[in-house]
Amino acid sequence: MIRWLTGLLGGAAERRLGDFLLGVAAAGAVALSAAISLGFGAFAVYAYLQASQGRVVAALIVCAAFGATAITIWAVAMARRRARRSRLAAMASASASVEDLNSILRHLVTAGAQQDQLAAAMRLGRELSPMQLFALALVGGFIAGRKLAK
Repeated sequence: MIRWLTGLLGGAAERRLGDFLLGVAAAGAVALSAAISLGFGAFAVYAYLQASQGRVVAALIVCAAFGATAITIWAVAMARRRARRSRLAAMASASASVEDLNSILRHLVTAGAQQDQLAAAMRLGRELSPMQLFALALVGGFIAGRKLAK
């Protein structure tokens, strides 16, 4: 799944707009089909339980099943969030401070030679997390697109 999503983002990055849009449409179709399937499955379980247990008990069982699923998903998400926070805290203690990042950015702006700019950009790339680099690329792409549109 992760490999497919990175391929989807890679397609967008390499300007294969058709591949990107096809991937987005496919992901939307899969999500819609899963939601419809879940709805029909819940209705089938309710109809089966209604015949044997009655309306109220059937509704309570289906409700409890969805509640248990939601609580399980929430617990897994919280565990992953705690693990991510501890990883980020470890990375933050090991990485450079904000002042170092500001000095790198200032050096990148004031660098005269192309090799100096490349070296400063490489240092900046090593200091940022992949998510920060992705966000920076999105912002840069937006700004470049706005500048090119004018």
